[in-house]
Amino acid sequence: MQISEPAEYALLGLLQAQPMHGYEMFQEFERGTLGEIIHLEMSQLYAFLKKLERLGYIEVTVKEQGSRPPRKVYHLREEGKALFHTWLLEPVEKPRDIRIHFLIKLYFLRPYAPEQTIALVQRQAEACEHFLQHLELRQQASIDDRQDPEHFLAHVVLRSRIYQTRSLLAWLTELTAELRDESRPSS
Repeated sequence: MQISEPAEYALLGLLQAQPMHGYEMFQEFERGTLGEIIHLEMSQLYAFLKKLERLGYIEVTVKEQGSRPPRKVYHLREEGKALFHTWLLEPVEKPRDIRIHFLIKLYFLRPYAPEQTIALVQRQAEACEHFLQHLELRQQASIDDRQDPEHFLAHVVLRSRIYQTRSLLAWLTELTAELRDESRPSS
């Protein structure tokens, strides 16, 4: 068993700042930008927290609250911190993962390691460029198959992926320029 869901990394990222109880974490998803990146139900959140605890990335302490029921407080362990930091600084492999994984990385990178943001965006652009080259080579190899009705849809799907990747590259280029402008000292 390993981390397989982007929300699990987001939970590690939330615990990076401070120990939290489950409802506090849920509120971070519900009321802010994180919730626009990824939707998470309360039941999913608690299932992911149990999984992260079993994997040894977080630990739980019980906080007594007088006459109210005790509250579980989740803490990030060193193993979870190391995993999160490794994941945070790596670009995603496939452009389809930019929509969630990469945006979660940017969400957490800005407060924890802002000096790494431009470098990550540039590495992500390089990964997209490499992926685009792979797609374009596949397109060249299948150019003669376009007229074959069986291969037509495969050609359409491939072209769609090429255009999507080009669009993502344009966005990453704009984002890099914005980040550079932002990091320049104002006069």
